[in-house]
Amino acid sequence: MSRASGHRRSGWISLGVLAALALRARGVPLLLPGCPLRTLTGIPCPTCFLTRSALATLHGDLGEALELHLFGPPLVLGLGWFGLRQGVLGRELPKLQSSGWRMLLAIGAGLGLYWVLRLTLWFVLDVPLPA
Repeated sequence: MSRASGHRRSGWISLGVLAALALRARGVPLLLPGCPLRTLTGIPCPTCFLTRSALATLHGDLGEALELHLFGPPLVLGLGWFGLRQGVLGRELPKLQSSGWRMLLAIGAGLGLYWVLRLTLWFVLDVPLPA
């Protein structure tokens, strides 16, 4: 498989994920697995409620989306941008330089800090989990 077809395939996969979310947002039932960490331990993982946040984003309900998970709206935008750039336009993503890796590390650290904040709210301060 050539590099060109590989990155185009990645773009189409992200568009497929976005299309599946859009179908789910329109009420089409999809068999999505639940969170294994939450099922086994009762503790939500860092990405728990992210799918519902993305669905609320696709419904145009930004308030609910942000209440469910702060990273939902950026996820929808990122999937759309990635799919358009790579899948439709066939343009490869630029190679990650040190600043790109720092950005990915910052996003990962932000997700981790957001998770710790949410766990503190839910289990220490008794703020209810999203329904």
